[in-house]
Amino acid sequence: MKGPIYIMTLSRSIPVALLAVTLALGASQARAEPQAPTTEQADDANFAKSFIGKNYDDELEVEGWDDVGGGLVVTPIFVHEYQRDDGTILVLTSRQLSKETSSSPGNYEVVDALIVPPPQSGVEFTVSCVQGQDETLRFMGEAKGPEDKEWWSEVRRAWEISLDTGKIASTKTKGVRCTNMSWGQ
Repeated sequence: MKGPIYIMTLSRSIPVALLAVTLALGASQARAEPQAPTTEQADDANFAKSFIGKNYDDELEVEGWDDVGGGLVVTPIFVHEYQRDDGTILVLTSRQLSKETSSSPGNYEVVDALIVPPPQSGVEFTVSCVQGQDETLRFMGEAKGPEDKEWWSEVRRAWEISLDTGKIASTKTKGVRCTNMSWGQ
């Protein structure tokens, strides 16, 4: 009698186990497959890419976006940050083609662009980040930390600006620290 009960219990367990394995595989596969960008995200990415190769003098105004600031990364590479009313961030890197003179403004060419959705609550985006002992502000990131600290090391996502080309690439967050934008204010 124990034999049939055991087989009957086992036969009922197999479908439950198979269902659990199927659900687990489906969940991990859903996490592994990147989600298709929304139309708005695709439009933003295309908008950002439209700046690459653009030549401008002195300052680049981006209609509908607030100029948040930026500066020299390393000669001749510059970074500039803009923010839209909804919190979306646009970062442009440029190569200086000619320096400002007494008779003409500096001339630049946009070499890369990054669009970043609004950061989560409590997280800030900044173009002022470093990695390790290198104090070159060639990293950007989404970070958070205590308000009384000048540097935040809890970096959620990070990007690196190539010192040679000005291209922007996603990078690991290990060792990246970002300035607390409200420190000292």
